[in-house]
Amino acid sequence: MVWTAQQLLKAIRDSGMRECVTETRLVELTGLTPQQVEKATLTLRRNHLLEKTGQGCHTLTSAGIEALKSGAKVCSGPRGARKHGKRIVKNSLRIRVWHAIRIRRKFSIPDIVELVVEGTERGNITSNVQKYIRALFKAGYLIEMPKREAGSAVTSNGFKRWWLLDEKDTGRLAPVWRAERQTVFDRNTNEEHDISKGEDA
Repeated sequence: MVWTAQQLLKAIRDSGMRECVTETRLVELTGLTPQQVEKATLTLRRNHLLEKTGQGCHTLTSAGIEALKSGAKVCSGPRGARKHGKRIVKNSLRIRVWHAIRIRRKFSIPDIVELVVEGTERGNITSNVQKYIRALFKAGYLIEMPKREAGSAVTSNGFKRWWLLDEKDTGRLAPVWRAERQTVFDRNTNEEHDISKGEDA
């Protein structure tokens, strides 16, 4: 099934629009109902792919343009289904991180934090993102790039940069990091990766 949010991105791409697009125009382009368009634009804004610049007027963000170029899939997340005894929470931080990684491909942790933060998270979001990315690295999804990104402080050693290779992008469902078992379970392939002896990041 094609998600309505994905349909909006494709409609914007196919029409050649890169500036302000009204919801009324998106209804005309996609054949979706006004309610579907409203809900889909909200999903895109939550994923930081679209931003609202006025009443009913939207424009693509730089991440949105990258998503169109890369063909990354956009959705609001799994619908709380249980798999292997663990409930997957819709639109959780880790789901948003995985979606952002698939969009950016090459990134630093600050890049991902900027894309996924919603302002309602509890705890240290940077630390949470860092731990999940470290787990993905140990599981073999990410490789560390040799060149660091410059830090903002004079004494900073800079930020590590990571790369999601195409063959490691197994699908839209975010891999589940099970800290207590030291494994990463991939819901796209039904594979479980032992990271207890993986290289530290």
